[in-house]
Amino acid sequence: MKYAKIKLSAKPYLMGAMLLTVLPGVSATEDGKSDNKTGSNQTAVLPEMTVTAESGKAATQTATEKYKLPAVTESVTREKMEDTINVMNTEDAIKYLPNILVRKRYIGDKEMPVAMRTSGTGSSARSLIYADGILLSSLLGNNNGMTGSPRWNMVSPSEIERVDVMYGPFSAAYGGNSIGGVVDITTRMPEKFEAGGGVQSTWQEYDVYGHTDVYDSQQYTANLGSRHGDFSWRFDVSHLDAHSQPISFTYLPTSSGSGGVPVTGAVGDVDRSGSQRIFAIGEGNIRHTVQDNFKWKLAYDITPTLKASYTLGLWQNDESGGFNSYLRSATTGAPVNSGIINMNGRNYNLGSTFAENDYQQMHWSHGMALKSNTGGIFDWELTGSVINYGQDEQRAPTVAPNLAAAGGAGTLTSLNDTGWHTVDAKGIWRPDSAWGPHHVSFGFHHDLYELNNQQYTITNWMYGARGRLSTNSQGKTETNAVWIQDAWTFDPDWTLTLGGRLENWNAFDGTNTGSNGRTINQSNRSDLRFSPKASLAWKPTDNWKFTSSIAQAYRFPTVTELFQGTNITVSGTSNIVNPNPTLKPEEALSSELSAQYFLSEGSLRLSLFHEKVYDAIYSQTTFSPVTNSTLSYAQNIDQISTYGWEFSGEHSNVVVDGLDLSGNVTWANSRIDKNAALPASVGKYQPRVPEWRASATATYHVTKNFTSSISGRYSSQQYGLIDNSDINPDTYTGTGSAFFVVDTRAKYQLTKQLTLSAGIDNITNEKYWLFHVFPQRTYIAELKFNY
Repeated sequence: MKYAKIKLSAKPYLMGAMLLTVLPGVSATEDGKSDNKTGSNQTAVLPEMTVTAESGKAATQTATEKYKLPAVTESVTREKMEDTINVMNTEDAIKYLPNILVRKRYIGDKEMPVAMRTSGTGSSARSLIYADGILLSSLLGNNNGMTGSPRWNMVSPSEIERVDVMYGPFSAAYGGNSIGGVVDITTRMPEKFEAGGGVQSTWQEYDVYGHTDVYDSQQYTANLGSRHGDFSWRFDVSHLDAHSQPISFTYLPTSSGSGGVPVTGAVGDVDRSGSQRIFAIGEGNIRHTVQDNFKWKLAYDITPTLKASYTLGLWQNDESGGFNSYLRSATTGAPVNSGIINMNGRNYNLGSTFAENDYQQMHWSHGMALKSNTGGIFDWELTGSVINYGQDEQRAPTVAPNLAAAGGAGTLTSLNDTGWHTVDAKGIWRPDSAWGPHHVSFGFHHDLYELNNQQYTITNWMYGARGRLSTNSQGKTETNAVWIQDAWTFDPDWTLTLGGRLENWNAFDGTNTGSNGRTINQSNRSDLRFSPKASLAWKPTDNWKFTSSIAQAYRFPTVTELFQGTNITVSGTSNIVNPNPTLKPEEALSSELSAQYFLSEGSLRLSLFHEKVYDAIYSQTTFSPVTNSTLSYAQNIDQISTYGWEFSGEHSNVVVDGLDLSGNVTWANSRIDKNAALPASVGKYQPRVPEWRASATATYHVTKNFTSSISGRYSSQQYGLIDNSDINPDTYTGTGSAFFVVDTRAKYQLTKQLTLSAGIDNITNEKYWLFHVFPQRTYIAELKFNY
């Protein structure tokens, strides 16, 4: 007998209606400016002006502007963030940009990869995230776990000036990990003495399986900075104390015993396949997170156009995961979380089904940069970064809760000394010729990723020293690349951009040791690939711009996909991760045609995109609530095709002064074309890439000091398995409830220095699952001080 849940979800009609309201009230002239003179055909002609930066310094440019990168770009500024987004952490800044999803399960979540147009949250290595040219993406892995998630915590929200998102791998300046796109964060340095601080509090409602609660979080931030002549500095610190909703759920184990305590409290459900009746008996991974983040930035203007900078970051995390058993003794009503139980006449041995866990983490980041910005014939820059997991240890018991409470046996999983470093050298040459100006950019890139992952048995899971080695996974990957790209404006209306990137990739020093003590030394590997890029832009008027782009890109396997093999137990759930040292690199062929129309106070864009990925690498995870175990492995899928369209627009002062609207809608058809390893997946949707995704924001500046906004985010149903057999999305491990989440925010400038903000995320209390249950209605209050 089949069991299935049916949930009706509307198409994003509401989003479309909000987008249509971007259009009214616009009368653009040829130069893209409004003509507000009624009955007049005259156009005001302004005298020519030359704008220079203050103190002789060149104006700050984004990477897109400086290197004339051809990709379609969407942006959010610091002012828009403050007016429209409830920002608790840096990753919140991009959540309303087109076709973006950050997998943020709770405040303080450290596993937050980005999903973009053609890639889901399980493909973190298909996007690149930078802050001032320093790589924040963790290319240790290609997953939504700790090894694949970006180091968002290395940037404080208060230092962000703007965030730009470039879609697709159309620039030779970035490697094949830009298949999905590039997130480029620009931060600011003080021009005079400044100080600031803030207090944020949140309260999140929770109701799953009939169990309700409220989880609170508090964050305290402070920043200090100044400029003294050519030297500037900034210091940011934050302290977060957060409580999350349950992240996992526990189901009846399969092992049986004799006798047992009669129990009640189990909640019936249907598994994600919609075919099996299951019983939830408790909640796990109820996180309590205490994080401290320290950030030091130093900058020195060697000359008015040459700047050196150094950034030092320290992130500390003390995190524990608890559990809550639904089971109660049928005779006494007391909670039951261990031993043999009897339910509906059947016996089950809970063993270590319920378990706590604990994280101790301290990560260091270093960023160095030397950049020239003359705007003249030649500019250059050198950047380097180092990320080191100084301490990264997880402890979990392997015994029943009553024994674990006394410090029973367990495991210690270590990622100590894991990390990476990068080096980039770039130049741009701007020659002029009889056939038009050129912007020739070129560079060299080097990166090295190192995995050190061990698991030990320990006699005391809370404090015990390392005992016998259970598993050991080690390895390195290295990429060296050279690239060149020329943006040639051969006609005032036409720009042709041609480029190429040559990458040499190596994987070496890979070893795997199992619990039986046997060590396998993996073979070293090397590969050399060239990726051509081409883009043609036509700007027939000041209002219109058309761009056609095509690019090839190669995404090489990450060190964890190749070499990580371990058995991790979290809250009684065993997660077995197997390495695959024979993986082939992904090869993507991407194309896009976009049309942009520039309004007097906004813009509209329509993009058509297409992508074929050959040998796509996908980490497939299977979960059985019967055995309470998951199995993960990376494999090549022969071919995946994605095509679709994306519309976005924004406009200020729509109908009435002070009303700003922005929004976007994306439709994507992403299917598996060929997969010899699993023929049943052919023709099915690519996991975690929905057909529809949309967002919209309406902001009203009520007065000079008071601003209110409302935002909506929509996603249609998606799948978590490559054969799309997970047809029931509304349960734990179900991946893809269609959801429509509405957020609100209000900001009031109390004084020149004090700002009070309040908001509600998920105001309609939408309940949706993306493997895990996501946050329900959350209230946010914030008080900021700036001097």
